[in-house]
Amino acid sequence: MSADTPSVIRLPRDPSPARTASPAFVGQGPLTYEEFTARVDSLTARLLDLGVRGGDRIAIWMDKQPRYAEAVVAALESGCAYVPLDGGQPVSRVRTILADAEPVVLFTDAHHLAALAGQGLPRSVTAVVAVGDGLPDRLAGVPVGRWEAWERAAAGRVVLLPSLTPDDLAAILYTSGSTGTPKGVRISHGNLANFVSWARTELDVGPGDVFANHASFNFDLSTFDLFTALLSGAAVWIVEDARTRDVTALAEGIRAHGVTVWYSVPSILHLLTASGALTPEHARSLRYVLFAGEVFPVPQLRALHALLPPGTPLYNLYGPTETNVCTYHRVRPEDLLRTTPVPIGLPITGAKLSVVDDSGRVVDRPGAIGELHVEGACVTPGYWRRSGEPASAAHCRGVHPTGDLVSYEDDGRLVYRGRKDRMVKLSGYRVELGEIEAAALRHPDITEAAVLLEGSGPQARLRLYYTLREGAEALGLVRLKQHCAAHLPSYMVPQAAVRLDRMPRNGNGKTDYRRLGLDAPRHPAAPVGTAR
Repeated sequence: MSADTPSVIRLPRDPSPARTASPAFVGQGPLTYEEFTARVDSLTARLLDLGVRGGDRIAIWMDKQPRYAEAVVAALESGCAYVPLDGGQPVSRVRTILADAEPVVLFTDAHHLAALAGQGLPRSVTAVVAVGDGLPDRLAGVPVGRWEAWERAAAGRVVLLPSLTPDDLAAILYTSGSTGTPKGVRISHGNLANFVSWARTELDVGPGDVFANHASFNFDLSTFDLFTALLSGAAVWIVEDARTRDVTALAEGIRAHGVTVWYSVPSILHLLTASGALTPEHARSLRYVLFAGEVFPVPQLRALHALLPPGTPLYNLYGPTETNVCTYHRVRPEDLLRTTPVPIGLPITGAKLSVVDDSGRVVDRPGAIGELHVEGACVTPGYWRRSGEPASAAHCRGVHPTGDLVSYEDDGRLVYRGRKDRMVKLSGYRVELGEIEAAALRHPDITEAAVLLEGSGPQARLRLYYTLREGAEALGLVRLKQHCAAHLPSYMVPQAAVRLDRMPRNGNGKTDYRRLGLDAPRHPAAPVGTAR
């Protein structure tokens, strides 16, 4: 990345002693910019030696750590697109994504490599690079390279990096799919560069700042943490997977590392404040606090504001993965007195917004509710190998219909009013209820499944309604959760389940979701734990 060429994402090349000696990563595995750049350069050289070409995919499945970031940046430097996978995702879902993305290289660690043993790899994979002890020489016939050897083998080599354009593919972020299969959102260099450029203009950040990377690298929030920090010469604290919901560890990490920029979903910020773990002493270094992914109830926002240093701005950012962030709102004093959630605000640089009613007409009067459509540099090229998706045709025109309902306030700021379809937000993650239903239906004894999100905010939970094949034994909640966890990320596993005699139907013969939980007949002998 370069401040002079913000249209693509590339590692800064500032040879000054102040830059090279400054920290790039703090916490687990601290690195200076000199050390990080040297490791990335070596990985990049090895990738280019393999003959990778522009647009090839580099998959990464491992625990969060600076080496994950090394692989991300090396993929971009070599002209490839990175495909990030959450370390906690079940192997069945990872295999589905790998088969779809067809990466040429997989970066991983010993723990995740062992999970793939005997599972096979896509024929596209020519090399596996892993960190850890006890690594095999090959996996499914593919050579396994030691990460440490890759970091050292090309140290000091001068490598001619491939040229990049804003239209080149930078990443594929896999999200929940309505058919039960994850789908990849293509992210271009121009998409990322536009967002990072806006962030650097809006926020006064630079060397000396410390960004907390709380989000998983497969979550679009992470693009802010990593790329804005690296472009600005700031440091990054990568929060380990095991600590992402440990409020004591999070609060202590903010204090110990002097975190100045925090970005996460509101539910995590609420946990920090409600638990008492975050105190003014812990929070005294925070210069900016940003949140996105779900609605932040105003009483909880007030509680957070009371703990922050005077003058620390709070930002509400909004945008689906298909646009990354497309609107923002800097919280005003009067917003803390609202009885309704704070606005999602105004468009970022390079974004054009319109509100469209059910008739397809653009509405701009305050209070009129319609679907938010987004255009401009923030709109991604569409979905990976899914040209038949309804939204793909719109993306070809540079438009993304978000499916979110919004309206304008009198001052022209947008407020969020809910979803048009059955896609929901849970703990900041976009979740297709249909994917959970598809996972439940993989159980040989379940004949029908329907999922609802009940409650809101931190109290929201997923409830599964299901019917069993005739003669099947009743399923307990623990067994149902174990089954779903084998196919879904943890945040998509239902917290409650109800066994039904039959699924309610509407006039078209489809599942009547409005009647679920109301008059749907429950089995009179549901075992303990299946009905909550």
